[in-house]
Amino acid sequence: MSHCVFCKIVKGELPSIKVHEDDKVVAFMDIYPLRRGHVLVIPKIHQQQLHDLPAEYREHLVNTASRIAKALYASPLKPAAVHYMVNDGPAAQQTVPHVHMHVLPRYSDDSLGFVARLLRKPFDLALGPQKPAELEALAADIRRQLA
Repeated sequence: MSHCVFCKIVKGELPSIKVHEDDKVVAFMDIYPLRRGHVLVIPKIHQQQLHDLPAEYREHLVNTASRIAKALYASPLKPAAVHYMVNDGPAAQQTVPHVHMHVLPRYSDDSLGFVARLLRKPFDLALGPQKPAELEALAADIRRQLA
């Protein structure tokens, strides 16, 4: 059976910079972040859309994303807000066919920069991922706040 990229991360077949892991979810740094501190939270079971996840996984996914957000607020990033985002299906620009929730730090008056970053995403993909050392430093800050 062929696995999606997130299934490969869950199985340990692909590396990730983890922020949190338990029996139902994995949270890790997005290697193409829209903002510093951009975290993805995914269920350990494969489903493409949120409504297809068993209820206990949906609930745990949201609760974990909320814990990550709380950790972001307490971290040195000190966002003014957090943007939770689920692109639920291809027409919603879901690029990996596995449920995932983005947890994005946001700041006052950053809307223009945020939209510009979204538009720049195809170029970022061509240029390659963010440096692992930078992502690990951010992940360490978030993990400290989760502890």
